[in-house]
Amino acid sequence: MVKNKKCHSKKMAALVTAVVLAVSAAVSFAVPQVKAANGPCDTGDWAYAYINVRNGEESNLLFSSEGTNSIDGMSYDRESNTLTLNNYKSSTTVIVTNMMGDDFKINLVGDNEIRSIGSYGDAWGGSINISGNGSLVINADKSDDYGIAFFAEGTNSVLSVADTCNVTIYSGSKAVVYTSDNLTNKPIKDNGTLKENVTYNVSHPLEISRLCARYYEYDPYTTNIVYKNETDNTSLYYIKELTYIEPAKVTYTLYKLTTKKAMGDVYYADKVGEYDNIPAGYTKTTLDNPISYYESDSGSGGTSQVIINTATNEKYVSAYVYENKTSYYRICKLLEKLGVDERSNDELWLIDYDNPVATYNPVVGSDNLPDGYKYDGTEIEGLYNVECVADRLTFTAKSSSDNTTDNSKGDTTNNPSDNTTDTPADEKPSTPESSTTNTVVDVSDGSTTIKADEIRKIIEDNKVNDVVIKSNNDVTFTFAKGTMSEVSQVAIYDFSTAITSDIKEAGDMPADVTEDIFVSKIVYNYSGVLPATASIKLNVGKAYAGQTLYYSQLLDDGTIISMMSAVVDNDGYMTVEQDHCSTYLITKQQITSSSSDISLPGTSVENVTEAAGNTVETPQTGDMTHIYWAGYLLVLSLMGIGFTILMAGKLKKEQ
Repeated sequence: MVKNKKCHSKKMAALVTAVVLAVSAAVSFAVPQVKAANGPCDTGDWAYAYINVRNGEESNLLFSSEGTNSIDGMSYDRESNTLTLNNYKSSTTVIVTNMMGDDFKINLVGDNEIRSIGSYGDAWGGSINISGNGSLVINADKSDDYGIAFFAEGTNSVLSVADTCNVTIYSGSKAVVYTSDNLTNKPIKDNGTLKENVTYNVSHPLEISRLCARYYEYDPYTTNIVYKNETDNTSLYYIKELTYIEPAKVTYTLYKLTTKKAMGDVYYADKVGEYDNIPAGYTKTTLDNPISYYESDSGSGGTSQVIINTATNEKYVSAYVYENKTSYYRICKLLEKLGVDERSNDELWLIDYDNPVATYNPVVGSDNLPDGYKYDGTEIEGLYNVECVADRLTFTAKSSSDNTTDNSKGDTTNNPSDNTTDTPADEKPSTPESSTTNTVVDVSDGSTTIKADEIRKIIEDNKVNDVVIKSNNDVTFTFAKGTMSEVSQVAIYDFSTAITSDIKEAGDMPADVTEDIFVSKIVYNYSGVLPATASIKLNVGKAYAGQTLYYSQLLDDGTIISMMSAVVDNDGYMTVEQDHCSTYLITKQQITSSSSDISLPGTSVENVTEAAGNTVETPQTGDMTHIYWAGYLLVLSLMGIGFTILMAGKLKKEQ
């Protein structure tokens, strides 16, 4: 199997407790109302069922909520929930299904051959029932790790073969059938025609422990100006003064200078708070010799998985690395606990990033940790990962007297085929779309949310590709290559928008926004910091082509924050840049009366300068460090902490 170069994502349902029948509340999946035996989930709020057929670079969406398609030798009937293979022979074809229900059938007519099947249950149902009077050979050249893979996602997904057909499934390098997060530990149902004995290697999914890892890849800051508190003469404090040019504003961030054994002579500046004025009770002191320090809200790193040395039981963390166009993970020693991360509330630890004890590259189906190491975590007793081991599975029909018959109605409603790169049976794409230079994630069909685990795959892809997310209302988000990182404590990323072009329907507007300057109001359903700064392309209409329009943030209290201006292109699109989403306005004139205007990165207005005489160097870090917004004024710090990549999620490997 090879890693897919491009990731296509679709709406994943909101997270709730997944295994309502039998499992621990520790695991959650996307959960629609379960009707697994009643066909595909293609209606209502959870209409994400699909059948995707790929042959090399060619991709065909055979079925989705948008309709049904057919290809030569393959068709689908929605009424009977049956995919029919009619003398279809291609050893490179991969069939991927999602939420097709536990009554999903593959009807065999004549002799058929494919490469592999991957089925996603997605808390709805993902069983495969093979029937008919024909035959099917799967993975004959053993090119995939598994012949059939069930990614049950909290469902009871099984393989069942009727006694009327002949089916042979060859094992790949790992197993003949594989399942993860399944409610059953026996994913093969034998109807009396299976020839081989199967060994079931059963384990439980692991809820891996996590903490926030921190390291510094640049020289510490220096200062000889510190503060003392009148009630605490033994401690030293540092106050960072930030001056905003437009609007004129100064903020003061107070840090307590503490000593850490692992940092030696360098102080750890632990953030106390941010204020509009220097807090009362602090007196400035000039030291004879400058001191060095690292700030608690800077540095590199992020949420990391905890790894245990099996010999010593000592805990380490995995740290993501991207260098020389190559990515891998370092297993790093925990040096000292620094406190609690203010975003994730995870323990914050200083790690020995420069001296790893080992390195590794995770792959799907095997975490591939070096010998002597394992992940720290708790097994989820109610769910099962199972490798079904046999050289092959041979299901032999009890009777071959019947002629092959196509019992499918074969709805052939045409639906345009979407192309994508070869995606494995264990990689879960949405409606596929091709791109030669970018990773394209198309969620424009109304299924506009992406779960955190899917974002991790996209972040991994972002290391080598720009990522373009197509949303509803003809809005696209483009994240430049190598900029994306996971946002802490965000489980669902909703990229949908609500756009109003009639001021009468836009709700209450500030007095400065009049009908003659109003263009549109954009409400982003995602609220907060994005995974990176995005170039957002908005369709304002060809009537504005060549005109300069103004883009502003509208706060809940009616305050307008001027963001930027842009010239509308000939096709009627305006492109803006931002790393935060909420509610925004597009107007024909710049709104200048608001006293709350503040500029964002990428605009022509100078943003922030640092006072107090400190020299701020831009570090070259190995992970991305988010810039925090202070309240709704969105205070941006240009302390020079370089942007880098947070730990990316593992890419699924191709079946």
